Amino acid sequence: MIDVHDFCFSYEEQPILSHFSMYIKEGETILLKGPNGCGKTTLLKMLNGLLFPEYGTYLFSNHKITKKQLKDERFSKWFHQQIGYVFQDSTIQLFCASVEEEISFGPEQMDLSKVDITSRVEDMISLFDIEKLRKRAPYTLSTGEKKKVAIASVLAVNPSVLIFDEPFSGLDDQTVELVKALLSHLHKAGKTMIITSHDKWAEDTLNTRIITLPALVL
Repeated sequence: MIDVHDFCFSYEEQPILSHFSMYIKEGETILLKGPNGCGKTTLLKMLNGLLFPEYGTYLFSNHKITKKQLKDERFSKWFHQQIGYVFQDSTIQLFCASVEEEISFGPEQMDLSKVDITSRVEDMISLFDIEKLRKRAPYTLSTGEKKKVAIASVLAVNPSVLIFDEPFSGLDDQTVELVKALLSHLHKAGKTMIITSHDKWAEDTLNTRIITLPALVL
């Protein structure tokens, strides 16, 4: 499903990834590990088409993903509906005027009917118990509330692949348990997931395959 071959990437001539390859099958749960600065978040951004390797190839469902390919509006729309990315810092992915609008944004881009959009929004509001936040502006929310809304917004699109970058970071205990229960449910349902986390829960609880990014020796 995801085939990364020989990825190389650097920031301002500082190497981050060097000839990195991996293959992820549909339905796998992957725990992406490695020391700080080894390129985990960079890799996740490349999987989402937010960054592109200087060298190497990326196939998603046998489609080659390149900057040129993603300039095709139809293809780009399809691709970005396939992968849901929950950032470590939820603040940077919330931009709508209200929580309700935030959750409905993705389904609206899919050209779903108003009935289907409303259904998905209500399902997510119920799942995350955020009815009281419905009309609130995302920037007014707490860290845990923002995380709930960010995950709800991603799940509302029902992507084929879910990527979570440090999903427990900055959360209170109650929200951590909610997110863990959600990840367990998604794993049991056979959803393809890629998770980065310093919390050993994913490694100990989920039947994950671990992919480790090595630290670059310069």
